[in-house]
Parts: sequence; C-alpha cells; structure tokens
Amino acid sequence: MPSTPERPSTPEGPSPADTGALLVVATPIGNLGDLPPRSREALATASLILCEDTRSTRRLLSAMGISSPPLWRCDAHRELEQSVAVVERLRQGQRVALVSDAGTPAISDPGSQLVAEVLAAGFPVIAHPGASAVAAALSVCGLPAVPFHFLGFLPRRAGALDEALTVASRLPGTLVLLESGRRLGELVQALRRVLPGRQAAICRELTKVHEQVIRAAVEDLPAEPMLGEAVVVVGPGPAVAEAVVRPVDDSLGSIAEALASRWGTTRREAYQALLELEQRRER
Repeated sequence: MPSTPERPSTPEGPSPADTGALLVVATPIGNLGDLPPRSREALATASLILCEDTRSTRRLLSAMGISSPPLWRCDAHRELEQSVAVVERLRQGQRVALVSDAGTPAISDPGSQLVAEVLAAGFPVIAHPGASAVAAALSVCGLPAVPFHFLGFLPRRAGALDEALTVASRLPGTLVLLESGRRLGELVQALRRVLPGRQAAICRELTKVHEQVIRAAVEDLPAEPMLGEAVVVVGPGPAVAEAVVRPVDDSLGSIAEALASRWGTTRREAYQALLELEQRRER
C-alpha cells in the first residue's frame, strides 16, 4: 500500500493545511525539555490557546520564550460554551491550539467535547503529540504493556472503587490508573482488597526532580499519601469472581448504606430513592 504523504513542516512557519484547524498539543508532564519543536511552533503561531488553567499555560509559554497569544480557559465546565466561539475563529481561518496543564488534552483531561464539536462543524483536528505519563509509566514499570487498559481516575468512594476494580479485573492484560498523591493510600488499600497477588508499580512524578518508581506486589506497595501525581500500573492476574458485598439486614437504612457504597452516592440519596420505590409499590 502507498504510504500517506507527510504533512510538510518547514522553518518558515506552519503548514497551510493547519490554517482553520484545531491543534491538540501535548505539553510536558514535568521536564520542559520534552516539548517537541513542532509543538513549540504550534503554540508560538496559534491565534488563540485554550487551556485548563491560564496561569499554568502562561508559565509554560514564558519558560519557552513564547509571546503569549490570547489564552481562554477551557476546563470541563466550559468546553461546550467555548466551542461556539472556537468554531467561529476557525471559520475565519485562525489556528487554535488546545492544551492541558500536563500531557495530552482529552485523555483524563478536558478537550474531548470540544474536539467532537469542531469535527462536527467540519474543521480539521490535528494532533501534536508529546509527553505521555501513561506511555512513560508503561515503558519503565517492567510489566507487560500489551494489552493494557487505561482506566484513568476511578471513583473515590470505597464501595464504588472496589466495584470498578472488580469489573476491571476481568479485562485481560495490564491495568493503568491515575491518582493524586494524597489519595494514593486509599487506592492501594482497594487494590489489596480486590486484586491481591498481582505485581504492580507506582510511577510518581515522572520526568521531574523527585521521579520515583516503586515496583512490588500489590500487598507490598506503600499505602500512605505521597506528594505529586502518580500512575499506578497493575499487572495481569486472575479475574475476581464477583464483587465483595457486605451482608445487610432488611431495613431501609441498611440497604441504603449498601447501595450508596455500590452506586458511589450519599446514603441520603440512596435512602430517598428507596422511599420513592416503596411508595410506588404501595400504590
């Protein structure tokens, strides 16, 4: 099969094909040296940059010596709102860049809704790849990387977290999760409950000064909070037959408590749902 022609890249500036396009630009996850020249050019020549936090992006641009174009905040709550104005900018032939605070937009970061709206409006979306915490963790953890399943951030409530891990345990291959350092202990404890016996790695602060990779069996991973962000890689193992559910009596309060844990909601909300169900049955 003939190869696909490469998009031209010249020192004189961006490709004409990038005009009127949304550029999805990956930013460094720690080390500023990981910003590729092509991505730097995209940020330097963009008419507008959409970002999670204007302060973080302005610091990056300043460190790279890039004169900042207008910066628009585009977090998870503003994607659809900003998409209308972005599409209008693209109609005018402008080049709009989308970045997150670190890594690639739209992967456990805002951006997927905006990308979908731009594509639906008929404009091109062009990838400017770069540093990836997931790829970096898989490359140094020493666990099988094919296949792997990226789970991102899992629910915070213990019951919902255990349920999510139980479902994930039935997937073949390695599991990759994200977690903040301050909640890392809770995730490790859940892994001990649901996925004992598997090999795992905590990859913390990748590419930064205090980069650390802890490789151990799930039972031997440290279960205390840590600084920074972490990628947790869990190796393959036997599937969990079914979720462990605490026994309950037949009172609404006890049932509501169990459902709240399973659904990842509050006990009050679960109790109210049960009351409404009871009332419908009595009619």
